[in-house]
Amino acid sequence: MERIFVTGTNFQFFILLLVFANGLLVLGQNIPSHSSQSSLTFHQREVLDNSTGLSLEWNLSLESKTILFTIETLRGSAEGNHVALGLTKKGRVEQGADVILIGIGSNSRPFVNDMVASNGRTVVQDRNQNWILLDSQRLATGGSRVTIQRGFDACDEQDMPFNSDLIHLVWGYGSTSSSGTQTEISWRNESRPIYFVDPIVVTPPPQEDETIQTFRVSRKMLVPARHTSYWCSLHKLNTTLNQKHHIVGFAPYFPSDLGRKHVHHQIIYRCIAPANSDPEKLFEPFVNQPGEECYINNNTQLPRSYCAEHIHEWAVGGKDVPFPDNVGFALGGESSPIEYFLYETHYDNPEVRDDLYLETGVDFAYSSRLKENEGGIMLIGHGPFGQWVMPPMTSEFDLAGNCNPTCTTRMFPPEGVEILVARLHAHLSSRRIRIKHFRNGIELPWILNDDNYDFNFQQWRPLYNPVRILPGDQITVRCGYDNTWKNDSSATVSGYSTRDEMCVGWLLINKRLDYAHCMSEYPTEKTLARFGIQNMTWDLDLHDRIIHSATNAQNVGLTFTQLVTNVLSNYTLEQRRALEEEQLYSIHGQSCPNFISGGRILHYLSLIQQELPDGVELPLPAMFRDLQISDRTIKMPAISSAARYPREVPEYQPEISCPAPRSVVTAEGSGDGEMPPVLPSSSAASGGVQPPIRNRDGRFNRPTQYSFRRKSSFWGVPEQFSAPIRGNQPQAGSSSKWNRQSEVLNVTSRLTLEWNVNLESRTLLFTVSTSNNITSCVAFGLKKKGRLEEGDDVIVIGVGANGSASVGDMVATNGTTVIRDRSQDCELMKSNGSSFSIRQTLEACDKQEYSFNVSY
Repeated sequence: MERIFVTGTNFQFFILLLVFANGLLVLGQNIPSHSSQSSLTFHQREVLDNSTGLSLEWNLSLESKTILFTIETLRGSAEGNHVALGLTKKGRVEQGADVILIGIGSNSRPFVNDMVASNGRTVVQDRNQNWILLDSQRLATGGSRVTIQRGFDACDEQDMPFNSDLIHLVWGYGSTSSSGTQTEISWRNESRPIYFVDPIVVTPPPQEDETIQTFRVSRKMLVPARHTSYWCSLHKLNTTLNQKHHIVGFAPYFPSDLGRKHVHHQIIYRCIAPANSDPEKLFEPFVNQPGEECYINNNTQLPRSYCAEHIHEWAVGGKDVPFPDNVGFALGGESSPIEYFLYETHYDNPEVRDDLYLETGVDFAYSSRLKENEGGIMLIGHGPFGQWVMPPMTSEFDLAGNCNPTCTTRMFPPEGVEILVARLHAHLSSRRIRIKHFRNGIELPWILNDDNYDFNFQQWRPLYNPVRILPGDQITVRCGYDNTWKNDSSATVSGYSTRDEMCVGWLLINKRLDYAHCMSEYPTEKTLARFGIQNMTWDLDLHDRIIHSATNAQNVGLTFTQLVTNVLSNYTLEQRRALEEEQLYSIHGQSCPNFISGGRILHYLSLIQQELPDGVELPLPAMFRDLQISDRTIKMPAISSAARYPREVPEYQPEISCPAPRSVVTAEGSGDGEMPPVLPSSSAASGGVQPPIRNRDGRFNRPTQYSFRRKSSFWGVPEQFSAPIRGNQPQAGSSSKWNRQSEVLNVTSRLTLEWNVNLESRTLLFTVSTSNNITSCVAFGLKKKGRLEEGDDVIVIGVGANGSASVGDMVATNGTTVIRDRSQDCELMKSNGSSFSIRQTLEACDKQEYSFNVSY
């Protein structure tokens, strides 16, 4: 292995940014500045396609809640003379995706069409046209420039809202006229992740008496041949700074794509020698050395105890981070003219290659002008060393970590701290993350939220309005997971590996605190007791814990993940929800150590993670005696208090941008098995709610004054059971015109759905049966994603008070209420109390009905 120490660099990013900043300031001049020296702007630009010069420029207004797109092409495309932009969640165009079609029609007039994808290539015109064409012009190069505008939320379920969630922008080309309602799009095989409503920091040019310099912390090494490695090395700044400077930004350094591909995250800690000690004697022996495994290491040599102050953190997909101009991080000065840094890198090597020789690092920019505030980075959330678990094949599961009022009172000055920039972090199973803020029994607006979290794009995000956290406040990071993607159907456990999980947030604040982090963790003792584990230790190659002693001797030798998978695979839906609530809402241990204690904890955790097997002892370093740390601990040291999620506090409700529709007739099932009545057609005339009106495309549409109400995401709320089923996919080897299949939906009641498909008559026969007679009703929702929402197709089978059976073709008005569809397309064929047969055509020609085809 070989490493290189800190060097000065040309640091092209920051120099280019400073040169270009004047142009950005002009573009964003309508946005007020947060200080006399810096500005945040919403005006940004992305070049999407170099072959055509396609670019997207956008700006937005918080006052009017509108966004402005300017689409420019420098030359035409051979694939079509019109541009299509897709606003997607995952970077691929699927049925229902929001598409914008822009171009010059055959009549030489510009147009913008609001479109919806009917499949991965075909788009059709949306029934509501929400983009407004403001300006267009042809360019001398043969291209064009078109400016369009839309509200943040069009209150249309077929349009992607612009909010704090990540949007993956895709683009392509097509040929059609402005009057066309359908066209084929040739999509480019790439996407661009964008937070459209996030501002960016505009850095001003250096002042006359200010010098901006740069340095790099980097490492060259042969990555260990194991899937996960956390590697630490010590580095020295090769410049002596007798006067204090301020770090004003950082950027990842990856000279090759291979390095970026195989690094999950990297952290730089500032090392501070104790008072009356010589930093050179303490740190210099470790400079220019290969380094060592950071955490799972029984022979650690690095003086990690004195390296706990975060000055940089980067993870997958992260971009350069210039700081707001009113804050900087301490560097140099009389107390520390010679700077040392600890560089931690998480190498991700899933193929376990033994030939990965990588160069990676971080570039810093620092200024001779001290900023108004000397800030720092704080880590919050669930402690990464606490043991929590998630059952396999679970699509909805929440966890949270807290920084409780006791810690914020201890850590923060009386005036509190301001969060200027924040970043969310979890691993591959995470789907949404939210940083929540509580004060005096009230939940305040979220600090940061992303309901479309993408592990591959973890960006520091400036807050347009800095959030002040006061002593006594609580900050909670809440994460939502879905691990159904795992091809081995294994459980998810907390841990270091990318396949394991975390739930944390990073905060760039305007104060330099003496504290390393503020985190809570679910008691590991409870987790061990749940699975009958008496002790276990980490295995470096597996990056998992090996069980050495258990109440069930058959579990000895298993990894922690294997045992958890074996046990939790048999959990019912109710048991899974109970486990989620136990880990989410029960009392956690709280930790908020200062730098000295925090550094010692990191050093200690590099020695041991869990209770040692009987007969195995490790010498306890003397530095831990004052912390009362045991060498046989099973949880993170320095737990100082108790923390919990404030479940009793009403959830914060963001401002509703779309007016809610008026209530229609009460149509909830009463449990007596009778079908709710159909909406009377005369209700509008009699002063009631106007009934839904069928559009030309067959969809029901409310009157204009009753706009679509967008449904918020589920957060820990039990959902309906769902099972993915292919409607008319024949079984393997079947030659019959009928395809009989069945699915057990509920083991307890033996609720079973059996279906037959006749492809000749295009008919579907459902048979619903239970172990006991149905005394009220059973409901089935037919939808794409397993979550009942407004407009979804529902079939209700009921038995009335007189014992007669009936079937109702229903439509959901929300997640719990259904009303009778005006078209009844289901026919009850026979029933005997515990078994019901229903017939329906594969395509009811009713847009309120689900179409049974080869898709789910």
